[in-house]
Parts: sequence; structure tokens; C-alpha cells
Amino acid sequence: MTFWLFAAVLLALTWWAVEFKARSDREQQVQAVVRGNANLARAFEEHIVRTLAAVDQTVLFVKYQYERHGEQIDIREYAREGMIADDLFNQIGVIDARGTYLISNLADHRRIDLSDREHFRVHAEGRVEGLFVSKPVLGRASGKWSLQLTRRIDRPDGSFGGIVVASIDPFYFTRLYSSVDLGQRGVVVLAGDDGVIRARRSGDQVSTGQVVGDSPIYSRLAGERAGNYIALSQVDRVSRIYAFRRLEGHPMTVVVGVDEAEAMLEVESRIGVYRAFAAVASTVIVLFALAATVMLRRQRAISARLEASQARAEEASRLKTEFLASMSHELRTPLNGIIGYAEFLHDAAPAGREREFAGVIMKSGQHLLELVNSILDLSKVEAGRLELMPTEVALRTLLDEAAATHHPGALAKGLVLVVDSDTDVPATVRCDRTRVLQVLNNLLHNAVKFTEHGRVTLRAASVAGGLAFEVTDTGCGIAPDFQTVLFEKFRQADAFVTRRHGGTGLGLALSRELAHRMGGSLSVRSAVGEGSTFTFVLPTVPPGGTTRTGS
Repeated sequence: MTFWLFAAVLLALTWWAVEFKARSDREQQVQAVVRGNANLARAFEEHIVRTLAAVDQTVLFVKYQYERHGEQIDIREYAREGMIADDLFNQIGVIDARGTYLISNLADHRRIDLSDREHFRVHAEGRVEGLFVSKPVLGRASGKWSLQLTRRIDRPDGSFGGIVVASIDPFYFTRLYSSVDLGQRGVVVLAGDDGVIRARRSGDQVSTGQVVGDSPIYSRLAGERAGNYIALSQVDRVSRIYAFRRLEGHPMTVVVGVDEAEAMLEVESRIGVYRAFAAVASTVIVLFALAATVMLRRQRAISARLEASQARAEEASRLKTEFLASMSHELRTPLNGIIGYAEFLHDAAPAGREREFAGVIMKSGQHLLELVNSILDLSKVEAGRLELMPTEVALRTLLDEAAATHHPGALAKGLVLVVDSDTDVPATVRCDRTRVLQVLNNLLHNAVKFTEHGRVTLRAASVAGGLAFEVTDTGCGIAPDFQTVLFEKFRQADAFVTRRHGGTGLGLALSRELAHRMGGSLSVRSAVGEGSTFTFVLPTVPPGGTTRTGS
């Protein structure tokens, strides 16, 4: 059953990976299409804005001439002399204050009443200032669709004197980009903020005047400067990937869309290959499960042998721990004697080589005793014989006592040793004072040892459910790949560090074990060249509460 469960999980993972890859490929393709559409939308926007600006310049010129000379102006003469560029519009002219199309650049122009047209009324009624771009209008004389770009004409007294109007083919904007490959059902749209499409091109089909103001897509266009979305077109019911940009200075938006099915065709083909591979892999997994079932008895026998081997290894580890504990006890007595006599010789010897030799013996003995004590503590932890003796401890006194031991070493290296605590930390804490000091001393010792310049900070702070002691230094930092093994026994950054700074490699391992035994944790944050922060979290025990001793 185990193998079949494994096979089921493997099958699920295989198909999950395939579907995850399929979704990732689809998302990447959509993003690529969006980027392409966004670039086209930006290019279309820039072209349309430049075109409208050029037409507006012509409108402003005619407005200026009419306001100065009235009906005497000759727009056709302006065009012949190159004073205006008439290749951007179908017609340009003047509509007087009564709404009569008075003057035009066309030779066959006839006067007609346009007072009912929106592009005339918005100026006559004072609803618009500056350039106005109309909805698509069907010409009464030409029978063709056009966009009207208009500006108000002011009389000398400031009253309404009519408008200058330039008629533009709405498909001029989309026709210029007909060579851009957007697929068979790609689309370019110029839509106004009023919800009316000024021009739309999809393949060889062009249209204008559709009202899309009530669609959710339109509400999004009206609220953003630029963006993208995937939606079903209200015009032809085709799902497309769109990108849009609002025209700078004009109440219109240019939209570029690519048929979603066409854009995803290659990706869907690739996904089909993925699924075929998954089907083959699924067959192999099922065959593997069948073969594994046949070998189940052999595997059980192997597992039994492994369990026996593990039991022997655990017994060997227990014996090793007992041996280390016994040897540590036996070594401490002669070591204390050696250290005592070395201190006596050091103090009694005259200044010179004899005192130096005695000092070397004393320091070596102290270092060896430190190693023996660390091994003994570690063996107690591993054997589950470490007893905790919690008492009420003044927190500030605890911090100062831990720091006082390391002030001389920090001062000798020119370091600043800072003790700090947050305002919300309790005045007292219930803990095993000796073991907490042992952890803090290990951390401060390492911080001073591995910091060449700068500062070392011991800080206490309240955290959820406990108290955090942070030891921060400005030392060399710890490489990320070493942080994973930092708390293993007999591990230091490298052999060079061991030779240069000394140490047994047991301090951090023992500190973490002690932290765990006290119900807390010990962790590190570090970056090479930026220093390290070791955080010892101690759970808060209510005053007068109890804590478990032993393992």
C-alpha cells in the first residue's frame, strides 16, 4: 500500500507540475502579448496626438485669420500657398454664429445649416473651451463619416462669432497601422470618454460610432491612464488581450487588442506536449509501483536490519556520552590543580621568562578546563540530566553582569559594548540565572572575538510570549552557506578562524541546546561584511510559577 500511495502522490505531483507549467507558460505569453500591445498603444497614442496637434494648429490659424479679416479670408488660397496642410483632413471651414457653414476649402462648397450639430452647440452654449473632438458625424452633403475638430470664434466684444471646423476621416488613425500584424482578429480602437467609438479596425473591417459606454470595460478605460485587461468584446463577441493608453490632453483612449485564442495557439500546442509527456510518465510510475510491490518483503527485511543497526548506533552514542561525562569529571580535578599551581608560580615568579612560562601554562589550563566544562554540559544535555533551577532575577542586573565580564576584552580592542533594553520589558524575570548567563556569555564572547572595530550591543526586548536577548556586532559577518551548520558541534567558520581566534566550536552548539532546554530558541541573522545578530528567546514564566527540571 505504501508504494501505491507513493505512486499516487507522484502522479499527483507530475500532473500538478504539468498544469503549473502550463499556467506559467500561459501567463508568460499573456505578459508578452500585453507588452507588445502596450508598445503599439504608445506608438498609436503618440501618432494620434501629433496628428490632432497638427490639425489644431491649422484650426488656430484659420480662427486667427477669420477673427481679423472676417469673410474675406480664402482658405483655398492658404492651402495653395502652403500656409496650411490640407492633407490631414477632408474639409476645413467656418460656421458662423447662426450655424451656417459659411466658408470652406472645398471648391464645390455650398452653405448648409449645421446649428443642430453637437460640435456647434457646445461652443454656442459655452460648454467647451479650447479644442473639441466630436463623435463620428455622417456628412449631410458627402454622406461620409468624419470627426469634427472645432474651436470657438470670438468677436471683438468677446461674444460668440461661430466656430472653425476641421473634418477628419476617423479611419485615418487606424488605416496608418493596417500593416501591423495583430492577427486575423486583432483590433485597434480609438474611443472617447463619452463611450462612443471614434474609429475601429479589425482585420480589413472598419467601423465607427458604436456605443460601449455601458460596458464594464469602458468604466475601466475611463478611470486609468494606461493598463491592460482580457475581456469579451461587445462589438464582435471575441475574447481579446487588450492594452490601452489615454491620449495626452484629449478625452480619448487608444486600445490595441489581440485575439486571445490566436495569441495562445502556440502555447496550447506546447502544453499538449507537456500533457503527453505526463501521460507517459504516469504509465512508468504505475509500472514502478507494480514492481515495488513485488519487492515489498525484501524491503521489510532490509528495514528490520536498519532498525537493528540504528539501535546499536544509539547505544554507542549513549555510551559515548557517558564516557565523555566520566572523563570530564576525571579531568577537572587535575586540571584545577594545574591551574592553581600555575597561578601560584605566576604570582610568585619574578618578572621575566619564568612568569611568562607560568602564564602560558595557566592560560592553556584554563582553555582546557573550558573545553572540559563545555563537553560536560553538552553530555548532560544529551543525556537528559541537565537540571534547571529557576529563580526571580532582576533583568537589568542580569544584563549588566553578563556585559561586565566582557568589558575588558572589548575595551582592549577599542570596541564599544552597549547594554540596552526596551521600555516595556519586565523588571524581573523567572529563569535559571546561571544557564541564561552561560548563553549570553557565549554570545558576547563570540561577538567581541570576531569584531575588529565598531560596537557590540546586548539588548533585551519583549516579544510574543517571552523575552528576547539580542547580541549584535559590527564584525565580519557569517556567510549564508555556513549559517546552516553554525550550531553544529565543533564547527567554526573555517580552519583559519579557529587558528586566529581560538575556540572549541562547542559554544554555540551548547548555547542552542541550553536555549531549547529552557523552552526557548537561538537564531542568527547575518550578512558578510555587515555584522551579525544572535537572538536568544526565553519564554516568560509568571512570577512564582514553576518550570520543569531535567529533560
